[in-house]
Amino acid sequence: MTDQITHSSTKLWNRDFSTLWWSEALSFFGSQLTLFAIPIVALQILDSSASDVARINTAAGLGTVVFLGLLGPWTDKVRRTRFMSLMSALRALVLGAVAVLFLTGNLSLLALVIAAFLVSGLTGLYDSAFAALLPSIAHRSKLTTANTWVAGIRSAGDIGAGATAGILLQLLSPVALFISDAVTYLVSALAIGRIREERPAPPETFTFRDYFTSLGSGFKLLLSDRVMWPVTLSIAHFNLFTTAIQSVYVTHALRTGYMTPAEIGIAGAVGGIIGLLSMMIAPWVWDRFRPVGTLMATFMLPALAGLGMLLLTPGQIIANVLLLGLSLGFWASCVMVNITGTETLKQLLVPHHAIGRFSSASRVLTWGIDPVGAALAGVLALFLPTGGVLAIATLGVVVSGCWIVASTAVRELPLLSKIEHRAE
Repeated sequence: MTDQITHSSTKLWNRDFSTLWWSEALSFFGSQLTLFAIPIVALQILDSSASDVARINTAAGLGTVVFLGLLGPWTDKVRRTRFMSLMSALRALVLGAVAVLFLTGNLSLLALVIAAFLVSGLTGLYDSAFAALLPSIAHRSKLTTANTWVAGIRSAGDIGAGATAGILLQLLSPVALFISDAVTYLVSALAIGRIREERPAPPETFTFRDYFTSLGSGFKLLLSDRVMWPVTLSIAHFNLFTTAIQSVYVTHALRTGYMTPAEIGIAGAVGGIIGLLSMMIAPWVWDRFRPVGTLMATFMLPALAGLGMLLLTPGQIIANVLLLGLSLGFWASCVMVNITGTETLKQLLVPHHAIGRFSSASRVLTWGIDPVGAALAGVLALFLPTGGVLAIATLGVVVSGCWIVASTAVRELPLLSKIEHRAE
């Protein structure tokens, strides 16, 4: 194990993991703050339509595809801590530029589309490098727990960042939000630089031929993996329809449920807390249930969240906040448990030196499907009310576990703790 970081003990919360975790919390919070706020700014400041919001989400998905598709190999060819710091610094620069545009009266829908494109693409690269760095920071025996903590903060941030965004937009202005967001990226960039990355840096020689060969190597690994390929297909299927839900649920809450940004933000906080609490059960679930059953449940059950959103009623402020909060919380809990297991599976089955480009390849598919889901929502919103779009997307989520059922390799997997570690 010469290319792995060797710590003095198997203790999870060592200096490096602690720094990695809270810097990831800041980075992910910043990303979700941006992606939650941009549609609201478009709707309320620029008077955009639901289709315009879908275009923003489409651009965000395209950013992921372009950046990961073209630059993914660099996550295995450079020092990962430095690479992640650079991605965070660049995201801070983008948000600073958006704040300046707003202050000078030049903010436009196009500017928000470009910002979503850049932030999502840079975040995709950051996340691929993070996925490759984590197994070298956390001991193999602590991977499931480590992934639970990471998934927990991401689940909470995925929903809970809405509380901060809603409150800042309600009480202050988009400038305060975008500047706050940029600060989270800068602090994260500085923190990551403190992590001791003991894995030797890759050779400096990296020709264009090597680069273009690397572009396809991650996809070859993904397609040849009998476990991770069907899991990736299920994630892509799930993301297709959950992105459609994400593209319209804020519009639905604002214009059908007559909720304010602050009320949506409070509901997001409730959902984030529920998602964070689910961290306590994730290791227990994966220790006691085989992957096939857990994956099926966590891919299909989030459909209940979409049904909850359909029940929002004008004038029922407390009921709407609780209903939306519970819906988002249940969604976050399922996703958190799912990510804990799928990330651990990847870290157990994929060679350590290839995790970065493998993650990039898988995210091209699983995150690259997002613009398709957003575009689907945008097209449907031209002909249907937002409730109709939510209903169709909910049905799509229900069948996202079909790829798991169809895979013999996934059905035969034992408990995560019994899977042979093939990372070398």
